[in-house]
Amino acid sequence: MNTEIPPNQLLSQVNQFWSLLDDMAESSPQSYQKFIQRHLEEGREFMSPPDPHLCLQTKILDPEERMLFINICGWKRVPSPESDGHPVPLIAGKLKDTSDGAVISIAYSPEVLAKADKDPTEQDQLIRLAMKYIEQHHKVPLCHSYRVAPFNLKGTIQQMRNALQATGVKPEKTKEKTQDDPDRSLLEQLKNMAVKGEDKEEPKKPLEITNKTKPKVGLIEVISSTELNEEEPLPSPQHELSVMKDDSGNPQTIILMAQLQGVCSISSCDLNVSKDDLMLEVPGKYRLHLDLPELVNEETVTAKYHKANGTLTVTMTVL
Repeated sequence: MNTEIPPNQLLSQVNQFWSLLDDMAESSPQSYQKFIQRHLEEGREFMSPPDPHLCLQTKILDPEERMLFINICGWKRVPSPESDGHPVPLIAGKLKDTSDGAVISIAYSPEVLAKADKDPTEQDQLIRLAMKYIEQHHKVPLCHSYRVAPFNLKGTIQQMRNALQATGVKPEKTKEKTQDDPDRSLLEQLKNMAVKGEDKEEPKKPLEITNKTKPKVGLIEVISSTELNEEEPLPSPQHELSVMKDDSGNPQTIILMAQLQGVCSISSCDLNVSKDDLMLEVPGKYRLHLDLPELVNEETVTAKYHKANGTLTVTMTVL
């Protein structure tokens, strides 16, 4: 469907726009100043560059294993999802090779990142959405384990900003315009102000940046947790978690025994243990996430895989 507005109709809208602005400047200077100031502020926000937030380290597994750095950035050009049930928009730069692996920059709305900073579960979901995007759009399998790097950016700020801004994202409307229904948002705002004045300040409507229904391929991808849940979740392996105590009844050691049927080698397992939780993944087969009943020493964790019976034993010393 051709959605372009004919030149004569576009010129008519522009003339109407300036006429309404002139009328407002005469009849309500205060409303005129508020209107201009608000759109100047929105313009400044739209033009502000992305900022680094955190950097992740994981691995590209194929065709050859190499380190991958993912710069997670905040950018006001990326809108927040309309609600918790809507997809989470992101903008991504290109996957670039470096001397020590590869790097890619991915931007979310600053509001989305601020919310995730307060909830580790939400932060993990955002990170996994970014990893899912990379796997889907660059056709590379990633190690599902990751760690947050001690620095918040791989490369320079200018390199990151160039990578994201080179995507050429332009404001788009989430609803297609037609000749019968052109976009008249600014005109409608001006008309409402001319009729009602601006006694009550109109709620600020953020600039629409992405087309959530038909994103441009290669520029922006919208991924949501609901979309990921449509895939078959990986099963948790049969497992047993035991707490060994000393003679005084104090917890001394935590032992996890997991049955990994069909796993040929310990190298197929991704095991990450923090002080209070454990994550075990076998890509394409199993996923197990446990909250540990006691804090453990991450430095003394040992793991042994018994190929004969397919049992992984993880031993953790309680702090």
